[in-house]
Amino acid sequence: MDRNSLIGMGLIFVILVTFAYVNQPSAEEIASQKRLKDSLELVQKASDSLTKVVGAEIAKAQALQTTDSVSLSNRFGSFSSYSSGTEEFLTLESKELKVTFSNKGGRIYNVELKNYKRSDGSPLVLVDGKESSFAYEFPTNDAKAISSADLYFKAVPSADGKGLTYKVELGEGKSIEHRFVLDDKDFQVKFQLALNGMESIIASNTRFLDLSWKQTLLSQEKTHDAEERTSTVYYRYSEDDPDFISETKDEKQDLKTPVQWVSFKQQYFNSSLIAEKEAFLEGVVETKKDENKKKVKFVSASLVVPYNHGASEVNDYRFYFGPNHYKTLQTLNVQLEKVVPMGWGIFGLVNKYLTVNVFYWLGQYLSSFGLIIFLLTLIVKVILFPLVYRSYLSSAKMRVLKPEMDAIKEKYPNDLARQQQENMKMYRKAGVNPMGGCVPVLLQMPILIAMFQFFPSAFELRQQSFLWASDLSTYDSILNLPFSIPFYGDHVSLFTLLMTASTLVYTMYNNEMTGVTGQMKYISYLMPIMFLGFFNSYSSGLTYYYFVSNLFTIGQQLLIRSFVDDKSIHAMVEENKKKPVTKSRLQQKLEDMARKRGIDPDKLGGN
Repeated sequence: MDRNSLIGMGLIFVILVTFAYVNQPSAEEIASQKRLKDSLELVQKASDSLTKVVGAEIAKAQALQTTDSVSLSNRFGSFSSYSSGTEEFLTLESKELKVTFSNKGGRIYNVELKNYKRSDGSPLVLVDGKESSFAYEFPTNDAKAISSADLYFKAVPSADGKGLTYKVELGEGKSIEHRFVLDDKDFQVKFQLALNGMESIIASNTRFLDLSWKQTLLSQEKTHDAEERTSTVYYRYSEDDPDFISETKDEKQDLKTPVQWVSFKQQYFNSSLIAEKEAFLEGVVETKKDENKKKVKFVSASLVVPYNHGASEVNDYRFYFGPNHYKTLQTLNVQLEKVVPMGWGIFGLVNKYLTVNVFYWLGQYLSSFGLIIFLLTLIVKVILFPLVYRSYLSSAKMRVLKPEMDAIKEKYPNDLARQQQENMKMYRKAGVNPMGGCVPVLLQMPILIAMFQFFPSAFELRQQSFLWASDLSTYDSILNLPFSIPFYGDHVSLFTLLMTASTLVYTMYNNEMTGVTGQMKYISYLMPIMFLGFFNSYSSGLTYYYFVSNLFTIGQQLLIRSFVDDKSIHAMVEENKKKPVTKSRLQQKLEDMARKRGIDPDKLGGN
């Protein structure tokens, strides 16, 4: 190597050493690089760990999914593909109803009555899916008992928009169908439960399906207590009149014979399930109060649906979701109108054949229910006028005979038996029946009691205003009190005050007419005061009726008194005394029996 080459190599070495020295990293840069290297190593380790964890979770999820699939297959058997899904809703509407359906369970979920409102003006939801359930259960050959509530049905709306079918299809002609059709004119929803080819899936020893229907009765009216005491479960055996369980307490009732329908009845509305062809074999109905007073009641019905293991079985039903309107319910022809309480015995007959027909006839021509009640009262008073007239004459006769009765009392002051005998002689001679004033009053009682039953149940009065009353179906408050008075309440009902005042006026007038004195006089004034508290929370339509009825009664008394005075009554009595005493067959027979026993009929009150 020559001299120049050595010099060149030396310069290159010097340059490299100088470059390395000048560009060597500082202590800070060395530390930074070390931290970066350490961080990269930590990230790599975390990444490796995360990969292991994710892999484990994926493996666990896959294993769990496999386990769930096996579990679902074991639990639901042929129905496992319908055991999971997303709940979806469809809504159908008719003139009266807005019905929401759910694919989970293939059931009616919500029912809203389009033309009615709750007392606060909000939509009237009769059935709330969150507060109700409707499902049936049956055992199968390849799984445990299957409940329709656990299945997600496939929805198939009808072309006309009035119907909807929910299906569970298992292949080879095996399926379950829930077919719903809304009646466009009324409050009914037709329901068909169709089981096709299910005889090979449903357990061979099964002869029925267990149907469970539960509902929370939601508050619709102004007064919770009134709703609670008028809400219960009605039912009808196939061959009997409808019946119901207690409205005032929790009760459970076994229905041992075939049942045609079950109705969850509220104060003014009801939800009913009616079997069209084949009745439910038996059932259990139950009611429970809500101790928190937020809901009206909890009601339920467990019903047995017949199943005959046929290749294709269809059970036809219909739901009624609507008002307790007597005439509307009558059109269903299943005696569902019996959920409207008309009273028992003669009181029910009065309401059914008199009150209802007159009330609804007037309703066809008049829109003011205050005026309808006024005219109904007038009609009833005209019908009862002959009884009122006879009662007045009897009372007047007793009044003109009072001086003679007092004379008998003075003549035999310590002999009550003799007083009665002498009084009876005088009554017969004067042609006076001491019970004559009571009998007409008793004959009027069925109508008064029938009205007491009718008005709080009359759906037509619901949310109908008249004068100051905003709703004739409930109390008319003119003053809400900041406190509650025992046996009275926390409000002031003006119609109740008017009813009480008119009753007191009539009582005072009647006491003057009949000459009532002493303790009985004060008792007669006490009763209207007691009714003041009783009726304060009752239907203002009822208290308005009693108020108008009292006015008509007072008017009738004044009218009769204007042409029948005490002088004419006294002359009539004196004329009767001159006539020979006539005896009824019964009286003559009693006297003959007394003579055979050696008893003087005169001592029994005879002549």
